[in-house]
Amino acid sequence: MEYYISVILIGVSAVLSSVIGLPMFKILQLSGYKTRGAVAWWKGTAYDVLVRYSALMLFGFITMIVYVACFSAYEYVRYCACAFYALFAVLFAVFAGKSGSCDVKFTGRIVRLFAVDIIIMLIFGAGIAWAAYYSVYCQTVTAALAVISPFAVILANWITSPFEKLNNKKYIKRAKRKLREKAPIVIGITGSYGKTTAKNLLSAMLVSKYSVLATPGSYNTPMGVCKTVNDILADERIFIAEMGARYKGDIKELCDIVTPGYGMITAVGDMHIETMGSRQNVADTKFELGAALPQDGILILNGYNADCAALSERETACKKITVGTETNCSFDALKFDADGTSFDMTLGGKTYRVRTKLLGAHIPQLVCVCAELAWLLGVSAEDITASVNAAEPVQHRLQLIPSENRSVTVIDDAYNSNPVGAKNALDVLSCFGGKKVMITPGFVELGPIEKPSNIALGRQIAEICDHAFLVGSRAADIKKGALECGMDESRIKIFDSRDEAVQALAAIDGDKTVLFENDLPDNIK
Repeated sequence: MEYYISVILIGVSAVLSSVIGLPMFKILQLSGYKTRGAVAWWKGTAYDVLVRYSALMLFGFITMIVYVACFSAYEYVRYCACAFYALFAVLFAVFAGKSGSCDVKFTGRIVRLFAVDIIIMLIFGAGIAWAAYYSVYCQTVTAALAVISPFAVILANWITSPFEKLNNKKYIKRAKRKLREKAPIVIGITGSYGKTTAKNLLSAMLVSKYSVLATPGSYNTPMGVCKTVNDILADERIFIAEMGARYKGDIKELCDIVTPGYGMITAVGDMHIETMGSRQNVADTKFELGAALPQDGILILNGYNADCAALSERETACKKITVGTETNCSFDALKFDADGTSFDMTLGGKTYRVRTKLLGAHIPQLVCVCAELAWLLGVSAEDITASVNAAEPVQHRLQLIPSENRSVTVIDDAYNSNPVGAKNALDVLSCFGGKKVMITPGFVELGPIEKPSNIALGRQIAEICDHAFLVGSRAADIKKGALECGMDESRIKIFDSRDEAVQALAAIDGDKTVLFENDLPDNIK
């Protein structure tokens, strides 16, 4: 009886070891189920996650072996010892859950991955149960399940990947078939930044003439696009697909699914240099959209972005149109303040005054790129202008957040960040009154230019902000830049989390404007 109870407890411990692996499931999900994404997270956290699992193993092992040594004469010492590890695993899972690191989206893929992970842990548990039959001390090895847990998740991902690829092909095939049957005009939008804002602007412009479906939110992955087509697409005349990329080939994969007839590249910048290797690779990846367009297709390029404008020199089957100074669509007389952005837009030889609630110096560029394509598709300049004037900000992208406290103005630019976007955000912040506070963890995924970019960000903060609240591992670099530019060290605070930084705002008296710049995803710290 003692043996069977022991086996059951080892099995429970194995299942609990899968539960404590939920943070790893979340990281894999955020990384597109790529193992290199999980490994990058380990490196980015200085292997803190592995240290935590190792600490759980060590603490469990020491506690269990001491207990067995002290009470080995008692009949039920075996499963009592194992119960200690089960208790520690439960506590580990509870604390991880409270920190938010376990809030995985339980999609079908995650459920399948979790099931395979449990099987792997039960196999290890079975080996421990077999060994424990021969020695009372062998059961203490149960604690090793803790450190095995993160690697078991990786192994489970490798095992399930072939099936998931086949399963994904089913959804891709279904989406392709539906697009052929419905035959909408497909427009692909990509760029290092500005994709979602451009998608929303273009959609608003086109609805005056067409029925339009755009991928919702940031559904810019292959499965996100397929889900939009399979579940939402009806008889819309135009389908706009936002296309995101973290690795070379990602845009080509999306183009193979939706077969766009028109394309738009909003910018080429430093985003994802860490995963792509260089800005040249970023440009090559974005241009996969242009390379995929047919001979009668049109690619619109943002000529105000130098690296994007350079793409016009590349050979393509399709026609390329660059928007910028002295072209069919351009802007001038830019002004922006706390109420929005205004500028003169020239389109088709006529000039229109545009006033929008969207904030930032980059907004006119995106408006012109979208206006050019909408105009080519037959939308009048008047309708284009009216749609821009009525446009609402995209969530977490230079969005003004209403506050019950009238002395506090909040600008939310927390979706992601890049050197150009952060400079735009600081320029917007400079238009507001009160004490100016920036809360930021800095830039990520910039590879070799990440450190100098964060130092440069610190210098820009010093020029505009009264206070800098810095979060996370890149804070030291930002602080260095701010100090170099003469910012008072007492006005620079470093915090472990954004919540801590928010709480510290109460110490700043008087009116203040707070800019939240970048909010790191959980797979980056």
